[in-house]
Amino acid sequence: MCGVTGYWAYSSSDLAEAVFTAFTHSLAHRGPDGFGIEHFPEARLWLGHRRLAILDLSEQGRQPMPYAEQRYWLTYNGEVYNYLELREELRDLGHRFVTNTDSEVILAAYAQWGPECQLRFNGMWAFAIWDAHERRLFLSRDRFGVKPLHYSDHAGAFVFASELKAFLTLPWIDGAFDPEIVAETLSNINGQEATPYTLLPGVRRLPAGHSMVVEADGSIRINTWWKTLDHLPRPRSSLKEQAEEFRVLFFDACRLRLRSDVPLATALSGGLDSSAIACTLAELGRRGAVEGAPKDWQRAFVACFVGTPYDERQYAKQVIDHTGMVPDYRDVDDHQALKDIERVVFDHEGINFQMYLGAWSIYRAMRCTGIRVSIDGHGSDELVGGYHFYVNRAIDAAAESLDLRRYLDLSGVLAGLIGGSTSVPTHAGLLGKLRPFARGLLAHLHLLAPLRAAVITCRSLLMPEASHGSALGRLLPSYAGPHRLYDEASDPQVAGMSPLQAMLFSWFHGLMLPTLLRVFDRASMAHGIEVRMPFMDWQVVTYGFALPETSKIGAGYTKLVLREAMQGILPEPIRLRTNKIGFIAPMQSWACGALKPWLLDLSANRSFIESSVWNGPAARAAVERAVDGKASIDPVWPILNAYVLEQAFKVRARTATPKESAGCSRSRS
Repeated sequence: MCGVTGYWAYSSSDLAEAVFTAFTHSLAHRGPDGFGIEHFPEARLWLGHRRLAILDLSEQGRQPMPYAEQRYWLTYNGEVYNYLELREELRDLGHRFVTNTDSEVILAAYAQWGPECQLRFNGMWAFAIWDAHERRLFLSRDRFGVKPLHYSDHAGAFVFASELKAFLTLPWIDGAFDPEIVAETLSNINGQEATPYTLLPGVRRLPAGHSMVVEADGSIRINTWWKTLDHLPRPRSSLKEQAEEFRVLFFDACRLRLRSDVPLATALSGGLDSSAIACTLAELGRRGAVEGAPKDWQRAFVACFVGTPYDERQYAKQVIDHTGMVPDYRDVDDHQALKDIERVVFDHEGINFQMYLGAWSIYRAMRCTGIRVSIDGHGSDELVGGYHFYVNRAIDAAAESLDLRRYLDLSGVLAGLIGGSTSVPTHAGLLGKLRPFARGLLAHLHLLAPLRAAVITCRSLLMPEASHGSALGRLLPSYAGPHRLYDEASDPQVAGMSPLQAMLFSWFHGLMLPTLLRVFDRASMAHGIEVRMPFMDWQVVTYGFALPETSKIGAGYTKLVLREAMQGILPEPIRLRTNKIGFIAPMQSWACGALKPWLLDLSANRSFIESSVWNGPAARAAVERAVDGKASIDPVWPILNAYVLEQAFKVRARTATPKESAGCSRSRS
């Protein structure tokens, strides 16, 4: 897990060493354990690397790494968990290895199979391979975009890096955002991360499951190498059999992710997903199936929001008592938020619905106590249906198809979610339960659309304020620019799916999960922590998407197949727990507490109030109401987030100065 950089002046002058060194050092937080750059003067090409040493901690693991008599050079961020198996296969094909790294396996696999090697990797990655013979640069990003990769083609030079903030060290980047992308993102916050578009003009993102080839003439080819729907297995028919198959895949995913030469832990919330990880790791330990694991791997870190509805310490303690893990409880409060909020926003380098201080703080605590790897439960909600939004989508579909049995089952699932950290809309009373069926009957008679249009017209005439949309929408002018972000309605891959399956697929590949992957990558790598995600194992993912929706949500539960798979592994109160508490901060109570002066000062800035992207006076008024406890801070937070982030980017771009080389560069003819 590291930070990668590169610069290829294919038709422009070479870059000064001091500038490229500063470019690479800007990612020191991603790789605090080592630094290396390589220069190929004839090609005017630089490769850079900041190392987080996880496997083979010796200098032999240094990058950029050569292979095949220095024909191939690799700079790489990530982990290929099945590297031991691949190494044996490649040895049988005549390859020889001098390190114990997965990095060298990637190089050998590329030398043996070319781009087809990507399909053989089980892991997360973003890497670039320079072929010195062909003068060709090959870049790849993992199937689901767990690891980031950004690039720019500017004035005859191709540049790439792990994070947006690295580009702020380049002379032609001033840190100002693309106002159209900011405006569209504020209206579709989770739609950006699965697309090529970023907040910085001229800087693009290589999408998940894509590779890129850059030729010596500057031509760029981007290829889709992975489509989940092309790799679905055929599950067995009964839920019991499916749960058994799921458990085998999940256990193997956890087993592979224990391979490490440094201490590891898990971020435990007490929810189903992180608890499944912790208990599976403990079960693997009991079975003696922890080959390649470090001695220190049985620790759990818990973020506690004491006295708020977001505190899950009581649930986490049940898991810790069950597994025997060593706990590390960390209280997170508004005073810490005030101290760290601007750094947290900068580190996450994106516009979010909320501030992810809890996760950021937990990863900092891990680093401070010697942990370097965290095995976490991200991806499960989007894979097997953990959000109430999914249940509501399925309820609407059941009502419109007049499927009474399915509707009543899903209503029970929805009722079980009440009591969590988010408001769950339910159909109360007999009339409430009958309303969806009336809507379904109207849909069958083709009367629903005309009725909706009439209702909207009446509302706009009688209650003009109702036509302004959501609370956030009322703070934004109507977006009239080009629509470039992800939208489920325009995704051809979901055509023919049921409404629930379409929502699961789009939230996993295009909306919620890509955003969360960016959040947790930046939160962890800000402190040099590698996060491994067993639910993101490609075999677990493809199996999950092959399951019928009734195996995901039904029989009174969300994430049904996971709960069935965890019988005998999880404590029953945790396995059958239905109220869901998000791993988020209690922003509203903090807004009325220690954050109040900061929020008021921020929203009083002239540049905030005079913004061309949002309604500054209305946003300021929304902040004033929120800090006085008269409204929620949530609708205005994305705007505050965008403003703080852009100001920080501009400051960093102005103050970034080239660092002197540490003597680690080497020139190649």
